Amino acid sequence: MSTSDAIMIEKLQAKDVTPEMLEGAAALFSSSYGVWGPLAAEKMSQRVKMSVARLREQCLAPDTRSVFVRALSNGELAGYVFATRWDYQGRQVCWVTQLCVSPAFRGQKLATKLLLELRTGENDRGFGILSSHPHAILAALRAFGRGVEEVDLGMARVHAQGIIDASPVEYVRGAKLTGTLFGIGSGMESGTCCADTSFWVDHTEPLTALQQVKGRGVQWPFGELPEGCEYIVLVKGAEVDGTGQRVRRQENSSDF
Repeated sequence: MSTSDAIMIEKLQAKDVTPEMLEGAAALFSSSYGVWGPLAAEKMSQRVKMSVARLREQCLAPDTRSVFVRALSNGELAGYVFATRWDYQGRQVCWVTQLCVSPAFRGQKLATKLLLELRTGENDRGFGILSSHPHAILAALRAFGRGVEEVDLGMARVHAQGIIDASPVEYVRGAKLTGTLFGIGSGMESGTCCADTSFWVDHTEPLTALQQVKGRGVQWPFGELPEGCEYIVLVKGAEVDGTGQRVRRQENSSDF
């Protein structure tokens, strides 16, 4: 547990997550995540909702190594992240299964702080996330890597398929890689580094945010985002030496 700028951040293992915590997370997601896009015609203009049962299924599936990190401000849920760990090539991967920050607390790097808490006390070889929102991608790159300027797409190209195939999380395992990085599709409309998750959320807000990011001079390496798809990010984690200090690895960029 840590406290920063009147925000209390707490990390809990799956067994310690109460039904009330799940209800609070589901309510925050349902009120603030986004709306369905035009290709989800029957749900168009309706908010994307999350039930407690669906949240548990996606983020706290039985027999998984899952954690929940939440940020509280005066008892109010300001944001949260769920993550699940599994083994790939004999090493531990940490995958963000859901990240949500209340609109009242956005723009304060709270997402990055939540993601950084996932690393505490762990020796993760790699980190992954699927998201349609560029701010979530940028937060993950700040927390797990060295920012968007030094992102290594070679890690995703070489290892993304194997890692998602090994996932115990159904919606991650069912993601279909797409984009020019994986030799699938061509042209801007196909994207560069994405996965088809059939998540038909409206892209208006993410695209607006992406234009603002590019307006700051950021070179966006992931390409456009096709409907029903999410960006996929895979970051190689640092190793930890015998004293618990993180060490920068010297292997080739695609090594895991």
